[in-house]
Amino acid sequence: MRLKLSPGEQIIAAGRPHARSLWKPLVLAGITGALAGYALGWLGRDTLPGQLAEFSPYLQPAVVALAVLLLARYTVPPVLRWLAGRIILTDRRLIQRQGVLMRREHEIALAAIYQLEIRQSVTDRMQRSGTLILDLGHGRIMQYPAVPEVHRFRSMVVSAIGQLPLTAMFDGVDMETDGEYDYEGRDDD
Repeated sequence: MRLKLSPGEQIIAAGRPHARSLWKPLVLAGITGALAGYALGWLGRDTLPGQLAEFSPYLQPAVVALAVLLLARYTVPPVLRWLAGRIILTDRRLIQRQGVLMRREHEIALAAIYQLEIRQSVTDRMQRSGTLILDLGHGRIMQYPAVPEVHRFRSMVVSAIGQLPLTAMFDGVDMETDGEYDYEGRDDD
């Protein structure tokens, strides 16, 4: 399903979380494939010991089935979660989408953001990713983990907040006037 934008709203940036969360499933997939290939090669030898040669036609599909089950359980779900995750910045809001079967979407109006903070570990800095922490006031904190190019994304969010009309930031008080405000009728001479 496509993102529904308000009239005049534009997407500034859209992307997936950083791919660093995929290293464990990919390593597990490589190890599983290597072990399954070795086991199939060993079971396919002509010089198998006695009874093992009799069960070889049953053991080979069992090795393949075990490898497929391991891959389906431990590698496919994290990859699907990563593929389904999105971080979208429009000129009015910040949207985070997560989940494959059970979808979760969280929207924050840019006008509601009081402060932005970046948290990075050493490996995050090497990968130029990190966690973007949004302070929404009144003790409400929202975290966007694994944001790629986190410093650049933060500057885009700050720029988008700066482009908001002042009326959106100050509860409807019209700040874009000619500067001629009548302070309790003092200009009525």
